[in-house]
Amino acid sequence: MATTTVAAELEEEQLYQELRRELEDIEDCEQRQRVLNRMIRQLKFAKWRKGRMHKFDTYFQNVKPVTLWVILATGALTPVLLFSMFIWVSLWLE
Repeated sequence: MATTTVAAELEEEQLYQELRRELEDIEDCEQRQRVLNRMIRQLKFAKWRKGRMHKFDTYFQNVKPVTLWVILATGALTPVLLFSMFIWVSLWLE
């Protein structure tokens, strides 16, 4: 779980470095503003995703194996249940 946080921090640092390089290469003020706005959106998204992943990681660190099996079984049986209901309703409507 810590690797996800480290990867997010590395991505954020990479975006800052890319922003610095982009702004050094651009001399036109209007184009610089567009690039800056695009990079700010990317940084905000990276920060938002980092926060979401932290919540996700925290949840799965505390989850018990029984809960995981219940989630998996529910996901596996849902299509079977829905298909059975579809067949039952189709036969009932005839």
